[in-house]
Amino acid sequence: MMAKKVLIIAGDIGGTNSRLAMFKMEKSQPLSEKTICDDHEEVFTRYYKNEGFQQFQDVIAQFLEDVVKEASTNVDEIASACFAVAGPVMNNAVVMTNRSWAFNGVELGRRFNISSVRLINDFAANGYGLLTLAPSEYQELQEGEEDATAPIGLIGAGTGLGECFLTSKNGVYDAFPCEGGHVEFAPRSELEVEMLQFLYKKYGRVSVERIVSGKGIINVYEFLVERFPKDVNQALHDKIMNAPEPAKVISTSAHDYKLAFKAMEMMMTAYGAETGNMGLKLLPQGSIYICGGIAPHNIEFMSGDDTVFMKAFKDKGRVASVLHNVPIRLVRSEDLGLRGAHVVSARLVIGVSSSTPSSSSSSAVFEESCKQRCGGVCAPFLATIALTSLTAAFAGAAFFKLLSK
Repeated sequence: MMAKKVLIIAGDIGGTNSRLAMFKMEKSQPLSEKTICDDHEEVFTRYYKNEGFQQFQDVIAQFLEDVVKEASTNVDEIASACFAVAGPVMNNAVVMTNRSWAFNGVELGRRFNISSVRLINDFAANGYGLLTLAPSEYQELQEGEEDATAPIGLIGAGTGLGECFLTSKNGVYDAFPCEGGHVEFAPRSELEVEMLQFLYKKYGRVSVERIVSGKGIINVYEFLVERFPKDVNQALHDKIMNAPEPAKVISTSAHDYKLAFKAMEMMMTAYGAETGNMGLKLLPQGSIYICGGIAPHNIEFMSGDDTVFMKAFKDKGRVASVLHNVPIRLVRSEDLGLRGAHVVSARLVIGVSSSTPSSSSSSAVFEESCKQRCGGVCAPFLATIALTSLTAAFAGAAFFKLLSK
């Protein structure tokens, strides 16, 4: 008897493009993220320009129509779908950041007869995508001893600066989005202090993303032009400022133009420092991965112990040694988001959780951690301390009230 196969959908929905894929998978087959692309039969994949659609529901409708026509596949029943979306996801709903689309998973499931629909943040999807990578799809910037149960960090500079992290429970990794790219920029040299002052006049509060991103490269370059006017190459400067993508021209001009080279050095120094900050916060012995469009095209600033990126990563004073054995990997694959959505969609079918714990579950997480560390012995002891503290608080309040009479 042949195992039953079901249809699942994965989608990576950005501000400009929507990338959708449909797969067939055996419902009873154990899920292996490393081999998911080989284990599941790809039915149909297509990219759509969002400007041609009034709402995201129209994109799905067009996709399903194309599947029926071009892949001769019946789409009356779909087991699951996961869509990675560029925007904050709350209660399985999103209002997209760079497009006036609003939708939620329940409505999508009801309209298109999809049994289970999950929306996830696009950078969290990149995190799940890491689980599918083969060694040939990333470059080691720093070798280290990988712990398959330890946290994993992901950072990626492109249009903006994205960050997320993954933690493991019972051998299953889940990805959690964050807004680490928007923490304050901390200067590490006198020149960076001057740059901070320059950007403060422009923006007020200055986040790391103001430096470590495509727009950040332009910000750094504009500061250097004002700071070192004698080093301006007018012909190249005009080319940069008139280009549709000035950051790309700065990058490609780095070896022909002093200020362009300095701009890339300063940006990559800040990139390395922020990656090191992530390392200190997470202690990610499961590896730090670097994705995004900037790193692969500027590898000369990152690869090697003497590069500005690696020097800044390691420059952490008294605690620098904790980062010496953390694996750092630069991702070469450009479809992490779609892969991550594929992983989550498949997990929905086989019943493996892929969700960020809510605040209401924090006590359960603590209790589980307690059991792992001490077998639960300390739980009654901690409960007694909590009760004693509460009693003392009430007694103190009563005594204060008595004195105030």
